[in-house]
Amino acid sequence: MSIRVVLGEDNVLVREGVRALLDSFEDIEVVGVAADGPSLLAEAEERRPDVVVTDIKMPPNFQLEGIDCAHEIRSKQPETGVVVLSAHDDEAYAIALLGQGQSGLAYLLKDRIAQGDELVRAIREVSHGGSAVDPIIAERLSGRRETAGADREILDMMGRGLGYAEMAEALGTTQEAVDGRVTDLFGRLASGAGEGGAAVDELKRLHAAVVDRASAARTLRSYVPSQFAEKLESGVALTQEELEVTVLFSDIRGFSALAEQLSASEIADVLARHLGAMADVIAEHGGTIDKFAGDAVMAIFGAPYPLSDHAAQALRCAIAMQAKQAELNRDGWSDTLRELRMGVGINTGMVIAGTIGGGGRLEYTVVGDAVNVAQRLQSEAAGGEIVASVSTVAAAPEVAVEPIGHRHVKGRQETVEAFRVLYEKE
Repeated sequence: MSIRVVLGEDNVLVREGVRALLDSFEDIEVVGVAADGPSLLAEAEERRPDVVVTDIKMPPNFQLEGIDCAHEIRSKQPETGVVVLSAHDDEAYAIALLGQGQSGLAYLLKDRIAQGDELVRAIREVSHGGSAVDPIIAERLSGRRETAGADREILDMMGRGLGYAEMAEALGTTQEAVDGRVTDLFGRLASGAGEGGAAVDELKRLHAAVVDRASAARTLRSYVPSQFAEKLESGVALTQEELEVTVLFSDIRGFSALAEQLSASEIADVLARHLGAMADVIAEHGGTIDKFAGDAVMAIFGAPYPLSDHAAQALRCAIAMQAKQAELNRDGWSDTLRELRMGVGINTGMVIAGTIGGGGRLEYTVVGDAVNVAQRLQSEAAGGEIVASVSTVAAAPEVAVEPIGHRHVKGRQETVEAFRVLYEKE
């Protein structure tokens, strides 16, 4: 029986990379994903997974959502283990996670994701009620002058990556006894921090929040128009409105079949390079990335801020995306993958744009028939092709096209007149 995992990570490239890594193991199945703390708790409640893997800091506050969620999940769902991934190698964060008397928790540095099966080992451990701590953290705690010999023995074993079963065998005891010793050890470490330690931890939390907010803002500006990022940073609500936009969908042709030929690390690298490159091109052309879905991209032109030539910009963006893809192909991907080919669909029409959602989670997006048409046209495009609707072509007469007939759209009675965009293919 496979271990069912819910994955919480706000960075889409990291999230898709970790998902691809976990899906490559036969005994692990990713059953849900979340991009912020509230939606992670909701996914854990709905899916009832065996393990939750979460970033230590996520929206809405970019503080210690991962640790807070871990404690809440373990309190409400004691059958669900939690692995917290962190960029912080300060032992105070691991103590904050493991020092509340709960087992079934793991604190792992993000660097471990790319190092073999370290993450998978942690997932397997917490799925059986055990706890784990990153070897770097364990080594630091073991090296403290105040650490007693018995505690140092436990920490040394955890630092070597031993699970509860291996530790129990080495110590000649039971896994339950090992769990008791680990829980007691981190409880004492946490209480030893005292009030002064708690104040220092709170300062760290606030400082990290400021640093991460600035980092998140810089990242946001690289993916969406600067006005959109500034509006989000200022806290101004993005209300729903009806307006005309151009919607673009892109997708790598045959990626599922290609992924079967690649290792987990190769899949993660391919997705990161492709999606990152496409995001840069879209931003350069004034587009807003609505979402990534695996290897697919949805972008909007003309929202949340008006763009007078949004149809032409979307077409020029699609041509630039195909050129960038050709450039990536020339640079090469791996020994087993020489080329990726992408199809693009574009449509212009009226949509409802604004923030939608519920349950503590809101996101900016567009909805309407125009979106469905764009997605359908994308499925009509072969690798290397750009297919656009008549409404888009009519708004950008300077772009060369050729008619390819009418296309049926699922859930729509009227057909869509479609055109293939002509451009110099490399």
